[in-house]
Amino acid sequence: MVAKKVRNRYKRWFFILLGLNIFYFTFQFYNLPKSYNQFKNYFSQLFYSPKVPTGAYIYGIDVSEYQGIINWKSISKINDGHQINFVIIRSTAGKNKRDRFFTSNFREAKKNNFIRGAYHYYRPNENSSEQANNYIKNVKLASGDLPPILDIEKISSVQSLKSLKTGIKNWLEIIEDHYGIKPMIYTGAHYFNDHLKDEFTNYIIWIANYNKVEDPLRNQNWSFWQFSDNGTVPGIKGPVDLDLFNGNLVEFKKYLLK
Repeated sequence: MVAKKVRNRYKRWFFILLGLNIFYFTFQFYNLPKSYNQFKNYFSQLFYSPKVPTGAYIYGIDVSEYQGIINWKSISKINDGHQINFVIIRSTAGKNKRDRFFTSNFREAKKNNFIRGAYHYYRPNENSSEQANNYIKNVKLASGDLPPILDIEKISSVQSLKSLKTGIKNWLEIIEDHYGIKPMIYTGAHYFNDHLKDEFTNYIIWIANYNKVEDPLRNQNWSFWQFSDNGTVPGIKGPVDLDLFNGNLVEFKKYLLK
C-alpha cells in the first residue's frame, strides 16, 4: 500500500513537471517573434502556395537578413517559373541599424545581373533626420539601381499622426536631396489608404497586399506590388517575399538611376 502511494505521488509530480515544461516552452516559442514567424511562414509555404498574378508584369523578390545566407548563383525564378528581374534588399532600419547581410546581398545582386534596390525600414518613434543619415551612410547607389525606398508600416506611440507624416516627409526630402531622385514608398494597402493617400500620391508606390485580388490598391496609382510573403526561390532557405512591377522591362528601366 505504501509503495503504491509513493508511485502515485511520483506519477503526480511527473505530470505536473511535464505540464510546466510544456507551458514554459510554449510561452517561450510564442514570445520569440523570429521563431514564431519562421514557423508561421513555413506552415504557410507548405499549405498555401502563392498565387502569382499574371499580366504585363515583370517579377522580383525582396530580402533581408531574415533570409540568411543566400546562394545567389541559384537565384533565377519565383513560383510558376517567372523570371526574376529585380531584387530589393533591406539596407537599414531606424537611426542606427544596418542589415547584417546588406553588403553581401547588394554586391551579389549586381554581380549576378539583377536590377537592385535598397530599402530603409522606418521606425516611427525615432528621429527622421537620423534615420535618413543612417541610410545615406550605408547605401551607395549606382547607375542602373532603383531609387531609394522608404518602408513605412506602423504608426507612432510617442507622437501624433501629423508629426509622423512630417517626419516621413523630412526623410523623403533629405534622401531626394542627397541622391538627386525622388524616393519610392513601400507600405501596406490599408496603411496607405488610412494614413498616406492624401499627401503622398506623388511618389512611386510599392504596395503590399497578399489578398487574391486583381488590383492591390483600388482607385490609386501603384507601380510595384508585393503580392506574397511565402514564395519559393531556389537558393533561399524558407519563404521569401514576391513582387512585381506594373509594366514591361522597358517601362521599368525608366525608373532607374541614370
